[in-house]
Amino acid sequence: MEQKHDMTGKEKTVCAASAETESPVAETDCGKVKGEIREGISIFRGIPYGDDCTGSRRFQAPRPAVKWEGVRDCTRNGFYAPQFGCSISGSRELGEYFSGGHPEKFGVAGEEQNENCLVLNVVTPGCDDKRRPVVVYIHGGGFSTGSGTLVLGADRWAREEDLVIVGVNHRLNLFGYLYLGELDPKYADSGAAGMLDLILALKWVQKNIGNFGGDPERVTIMGESGGGAKVSTLLAMKEAGDLFRAAIVESGSMPVGCRSREEGTLQALKLLEKLGIPGDRPGLLEDKTTEELLWAMKESGNMGAMEFQPVADGIHIEAGQGYTAPEGGENIPLLVGASEDELAIFLEPELLENMTWENMEKSLAEITIEEPLYQINREDWGRIISRFRELDKDQSSPAHLFAKICSQASMLGGGAYYQAMEKAGQKAAVYSYIVSCDSPHPGIEGQRYSWHTADLPLQMRIVLYPDSEELSRKMAHAWAAFIRDGVPSAEGLEWKPFTQEEKWTMVIGEQWKMEKDPLREMRMCLEV
Repeated sequence: MEQKHDMTGKEKTVCAASAETESPVAETDCGKVKGEIREGISIFRGIPYGDDCTGSRRFQAPRPAVKWEGVRDCTRNGFYAPQFGCSISGSRELGEYFSGGHPEKFGVAGEEQNENCLVLNVVTPGCDDKRRPVVVYIHGGGFSTGSGTLVLGADRWAREEDLVIVGVNHRLNLFGYLYLGELDPKYADSGAAGMLDLILALKWVQKNIGNFGGDPERVTIMGESGGGAKVSTLLAMKEAGDLFRAAIVESGSMPVGCRSREEGTLQALKLLEKLGIPGDRPGLLEDKTTEELLWAMKESGNMGAMEFQPVADGIHIEAGQGYTAPEGGENIPLLVGASEDELAIFLEPELLENMTWENMEKSLAEITIEEPLYQINREDWGRIISRFRELDKDQSSPAHLFAKICSQASMLGGGAYYQAMEKAGQKAAVYSYIVSCDSPHPGIEGQRYSWHTADLPLQMRIVLYPDSEELSRKMAHAWAAFIRDGVPSAEGLEWKPFTQEEKWTMVIGEQWKMEKDPLREMRMCLEV
C-alpha cells in the first residue's frame, strides 16, 4: 500500500498492485477492495455501494453499503438484478458481438441474479492520484433488464484514452419501479427506487473514485437505450444535483415523468391481485420470494422493457418533464443521438428477408412500431415509402428502407432530434449525431444495418469485426473528448454544437461529416 496525503494533509490510501500477485488493492469509504490486472489496467468487480434491499427494505430508498473488515475480493462479478434476461455480453443472440468474441473477459458465465444487486464495477489505468476523467455507464434493457458488466471489457478504451470507467448494477422492473406509494405511505419512494440506486452510486463515485485514479469533478454519465432514458431522468432529478458535469444519451431519448401515480397504482393492484394480496396490504409483498414476484410480473403481463419505469411521484420526479428537464440539467453539456436503422434488430428476420417493394406498404400497415413518435394512418404509408425512396441517397434495398422508415417513426430513432431541440434552448451546449455506418445483423446472414446499440461496444473499443476497427477507434476518441472536456471535437474532427437555428449534426458513416438537420425531409414526411 502506498500512502498519499489529501488536501487537508491527512493520509490517504491509494491502491497499488503487487508485481507478484497482480492484485491491485484500493481503499473505499467502507473498506479495502482487491481487483485484478489485465494488460496494465486494474479491474474491480462487484464493489458494494448500497446495503441490503430485501425483505422490509424492498421498495424502499437505498441505504449506503456497510463497512467491512479486511480486504474484500472484487475479482468476481457481483449480483445483478432479478429479471427474465442476462448480461448482454453473455446472451445467446448478441453475446459474441457485445463481448468482441471474448466472453471470458466479462465474467458472465458465473454471474448470478439477486435482489442485493447494488454493486458497481471500476476499470482504471491506475489507482493513483492522477485525477482522470470518469464515465459512469448506465446500462440499457429498458427499465427491466440488463447489467453494468459491459464495462468489464472496456480496458482497451481505458488504456487508450486514459479514462476511469464505472458500470452500475441497480434494481430493475418491479423491484425498482413498482409504485406502492398510494397504497401505503411507507412506500412513497417505491416508484423511483431504481433511480435512487443510481443516485447513491453516483454519490459513491464522488466519495471514492479519487482512490481509483479518477477525478470526482469530471464525471460524465452515459447510457444507451433504456440507459439513455435513465440519464435523461437523472437530469430531471434535483437530488442528482452536482453529482456529474456532462451527460450522453444514446438511442434512448424519451420523455421523462410520463408514468403517472394513477397508472403506477393500477399496475401495482394488478400485480397484487395475481399474488392474492389485498390492495390495502401491500406490505405482504415483503414476505414473497424473488421467484414469486417475478412470476406475478410475468402473469400480469408486465414483461416489456418499458412496462415498469420511473413514476412521476411528485417527490423525486415531476410529471411532464419533456425530453430534457428545464431544471437540474440546465448547465450540463449533452451529447445525444441515434442510429438510422434502430428497429432492424427488433424486426422479425423473416420479415426483412422477404421484404419487397411490392409488399412493403402492406407490411408497414400491419406492423406495430415500438414506442411510436407519430400517429400515421394506414393510407399514408404509400406516400411515405415513395418520399423515403426519393430521399434515400444510399439506394437501399427494400429491407433496409423498411427498417429505416420504422426506425425514424419510432422514439428510438427519432426522439434524439426532439431532445436536442429542447436542450438547445438551455445554457449548456448540446451535440447531435446520427450513426449511419452499418454492422452485420446478428440474426440475418449477409445483411447489415446501423441497428439499435450496435455502436455501443465500438465506443468502448470492444470490436468483433476487423472492418469496424477504424470506426471504433474514432468513436471512442470523440466520446472520450466529450468525457474529458464536454466537447466531442478531437484531432482532425470539428464537431459543432446543435442549435435551434443551425441544427448541426455529425453523420457517422464511412466518412464523418457535419450536416444541418440531415433527416429533416424524412421527419417532415412522417410528421404530416
